[in-house]
Amino acid sequence: MLSKSRGKVALISVHGDPAIDIGQEEAGGQNVYVKEVGEALARQGWQVDMFTRRSSVNQAEIVEHSPNCRTIRLTAGPQKFVPRQKIFSFLPEFLQEFIDFQARQQTIYPIIHTNYWLSAWVGMELKKLQTVQHLHTYHSLGAVKYNSINAIPLIARTRLRVERQCLESADMIIATSPQEQEHLLVLFRSLVLN
Repeated sequence: MLSKSRGKVALISVHGDPAIDIGQEEAGGQNVYVKEVGEALARQGWQVDMFTRRSSVNQAEIVEHSPNCRTIRLTAGPQKFVPRQKIFSFLPEFLQEFIDFQARQQTIYPIIHTNYWLSAWVGMELKKLQTVQHLHTYHSLGAVKYNSINAIPLIARTRLRVERQCLESADMIIATSPQEQEHLLVLFRSLVLN
């Protein structure tokens, strides 16, 4: 039995579609995490909409997972698979599609929970436009990742900037492990000291 509605939450996972079959490209841990968090919140009485990028013309726009929990796929860029390293340029379109969806539904989400740095950018931009509480889960940190690889991608500078801005501006950061918590504390200390 569901308890009385607690309110609305938007989980944003631009590249990690919570409704996609696990095992497809870009379908792994983050997808499962977002879906499980969304369904758990719905069981506690929250109305949860999980927003992701539509990566195929054959995908349903809305997928109902359970009472009060659904995935909404927004069109941002081509409706085909795009590697996450190439999605950043489509984020302004994703943001506008999110805002347009809210207008059509005549709703605002007072709580925005973003996942991964691409979604963090969307959440930070939304916070400039609307009164929202912005929660963020990193899933991985560029500052850690780029220290362990030789070939640093072109998007690295943008990712690092967005991750730092999110750490400074989000209302809450959710660490998924003690190791991630320690990495975030180190990053936060470096921001304070600089």
